[in-house]
Amino acid sequence: MRILLVSANREHLPDPIFPLGLAYVAAAVKKAGYEVEVADLCFGRHPLHELRAQVARFQPQVIGLSLRNVDNAAYPLTVDYLALHREVVDALHDASNAPVVLGGSGFSILPQAYMHELDGDWGIAGEGERAFVALLQALENGRDPSAIAGVISPVISAASKTGSSHIRMSLADDSFGPAIQPQRPANWSENLQPLRSPFDYARYIRRGGTGNIQTKRGCVFKCSYCTYPLLEGNRFRARDAVDVVDEIEKLQQDYGPHPIFFVDSILNFPRGHVEAICEEILRRKLNIRWSCYATPIKLDRHQAQLMADAGCEGIELGTDAVDDGQLTRLGKSFNTEIAERANRYCMEAGLKVCQTIIFGAPGETEESVRATCRALRKMNPTAVVAMTGVRLYPGTPLTQSLIKQGRVKAEDISLLPTFYIEPAVADFLPDFLQQQAYEAGNWVLPGLVEPILPVSQRVLRALGVSGPLWRLFQKPWMQRIYRYNFRRPNTSWGVPRSTRKVV
Repeated sequence: MRILLVSANREHLPDPIFPLGLAYVAAAVKKAGYEVEVADLCFGRHPLHELRAQVARFQPQVIGLSLRNVDNAAYPLTVDYLALHREVVDALHDASNAPVVLGGSGFSILPQAYMHELDGDWGIAGEGERAFVALLQALENGRDPSAIAGVISPVISAASKTGSSHIRMSLADDSFGPAIQPQRPANWSENLQPLRSPFDYARYIRRGGTGNIQTKRGCVFKCSYCTYPLLEGNRFRARDAVDVVDEIEKLQQDYGPHPIFFVDSILNFPRGHVEAICEEILRRKLNIRWSCYATPIKLDRHQAQLMADAGCEGIELGTDAVDDGQLTRLGKSFNTEIAERANRYCMEAGLKVCQTIIFGAPGETEESVRATCRALRKMNPTAVVAMTGVRLYPGTPLTQSLIKQGRVKAEDISLLPTFYIEPAVADFLPDFLQQQAYEAGNWVLPGLVEPILPVSQRVLRALGVSGPLWRLFQKPWMQRIYRYNFRRPNTSWGVPRSTRKVV
């Protein structure tokens, strides 16, 4: 049985990202004995033309389409990927009669709505390694795959057309019908490493500056806006440190020395996880550079120094705010003292730090905005990525709370990207944040100002700049260049777009 796996992601900013999830599915499909090819639409001048040609040549019997993101999660410079996804599905249906199976993290956020909108033949919500193989086996043997956990049938999708309530249903939304139960095996990585060889992994290293590895799935934290617990579950399912470092070592051998980014929601929790990985790297005396997402919780001097000793060059701290009231409202499990201390420990260990902040969430005031900005000046991280407004996803605690309070309508949470901005600061934020960015010189405001031009990104990578580009903000010349973006700040959110909604 011939299986074509398609990666729909064509986003290159801030960097093209290797489709790691699809590489895991490819490994599972190959291990099950199927003939597999991949079509990666991230590169190429005419990706849809090339896709049709590949379909005509390979003649797949089943096509798996991975949708990584629904949009870029930035406001007001929102980029909605729905039209691009629709183009891909239409091209596949035009070129082949093979069933198209939709999946990926983007699809899993709104599986019923995507099945309806894109006319998918089947869908898989959540993790796909086992569910997709089980679906293939069912189709091959003439059985109905509908009973397989995580599989969405075209019958259910067709039923969703009879009422908008079903179209809103997400992984965790049981208000209008049974919640979808995805597969979340504890041993998801056992005897399975991502199959990178069918992809142009080396090109991702050249153009994106890093490779990527996943060491665990799930998240125990309860950040109000976050989809990780919905997609991966609310407990950690971790790989063994030896297995992780085996993969790192093989990547360095197969593709040459290159930086690694750990894609886990956070790498440094639970206690002992990142420590075991670092100790294994040090035991093998590997000379590698890597970066990760991290939480300030339990990030002490020992952990920061151990990570630095093992080759960590940068940490993206998901602090979100440096104001106690706003941290509580965002569902964070730490306070400002812990956030400031973690930032200090990382800087003392020689790590570059990028603070990611959300402005305009429910309860935000001018004073809480100013408090966070004052604290950031004092903390002096390498870079600050400040998001304006909160992207509302179905099933998250924040979205459910806003619906319950009557501040958001359930029908607002659909395929159209929806953002919440606290009315008390809506007029205040654009000009104030751009002034902060101008004065600091190391702030990125993805929703208000394009973070980097595509040509600049390509030039930097061509010059051999690897790793996260935000590390460049330690350079005074970079700060001088970037300040130019904020010389004439916008004093409003700009012209409303039909491709996103603000509530």
